[in-house]
Amino acid sequence: MKFQTVIALLFISGVSAFAPSLNTRTVSTTSTSLGLFGGKKEGGDSKGPMGGMMDQLAMFKKAQEIAKKKQELDKEIAEMDIIGTAADGKIKVTVQYVPAQLPTNPSPGYDAVAIDIDEDYLKEVSSADLSTALVDALRDGETSATKIVAEKYQTLDKELGAILGGMGGGAPPAK
Repeated sequence: MKFQTVIALLFISGVSAFAPSLNTRTVSTTSTSLGLFGGKKEGGDSKGPMGGMMDQLAMFKKAQEIAKKKQELDKEIAEMDIIGTAADGKIKVTVQYVPAQLPTNPSPGYDAVAIDIDEDYLKEVSSADLSTALVDALRDGETSATKIVAEKYQTLDKELGAILGGMGGGAPPAK
């Protein structure tokens, strides 16, 4: 009898584990902070049906335009020959910009594509001084290339700031 009671209790507890809960739960609703699907904006003005979504689509289109401009700028800079010098101009290193290759190589870089060393300088210089001068010329070329890239990207930075500024976020404007 005790055994049957224990079996019955286990059976009842097992069945109740699979039964739906009788507790009622409250479901909270949230709205997006961007009003993506035409919800009313702060201040009560509404842009009509799908108004917020249209803002997002316009921003997406603008972001695509900026990405295209970035690709064009990268191509333009990559075609430039940027020259770094050392040893009073007796060593010249030509550097080219290598744009980022996403996603495999997300960082841009620089390649030394040509080195020009004055022959008279090469005859009289020690190997240690030549090595130091070559490194200095490479660094000068990379520094010049970095400055050129930064100058060219200023226009993209301004356009991107305008988009992000419209969202109420983004980086502060450059001074």
